[in-house]
Amino acid sequence: MTDQLRHLETIFPNLATVGYSPKSPQSAVYNCIAYAAGDEARRWVGFRELGYYWPDAAIEGHTLTALLSAFAQLNYAVCDSAVLEAEFEKIALYVDQDGLWTHAAKQCVDGQWTSKLGNLEDIVHRTPEAVSGPEPAYGQVACFMKRRRKSI
Repeated sequence: MTDQLRHLETIFPNLATVGYSPKSPQSAVYNCIAYAAGDEARRWVGFRELGYYWPDAAIEGHTLTALLSAFAQLNYAVCDSAVLEAEFEKIALYVDQDGLWTHAAKQCVDGQWTSKLGNLEDIVHRTPEAVSGPEPAYGQVACFMKRRRKSI
């Protein structure tokens, strides 16, 4: 991998094994939840607080149920697997050992995955498990969601 991204392999040890590539430079403007939702203009934090965003009809909090409700507002529904389905956009939702959400990744049209890593880079990685693992990584994939792709 490129030397400039070795810092990511310290935080996410699975990256070196699974493989990844940079997608965009570091940014604190948006976070992984916003990125998976297609919103690169603001941070989604689980609460409707000054300077942050959370969908109006979504349950507030850091539980998996709250995160599921946020993505349900975007027409995502829980699905069985990460297997690529050309007609659907998919996301993976991650939780820590306490069951609180930690991360969201989205599937690329070629079946790889992409993640916004905190205030760090956006990357493309081959599997959802590339960013999973014990802290400081994102825990484990709790579930997958999908929605039908918009017609072009």
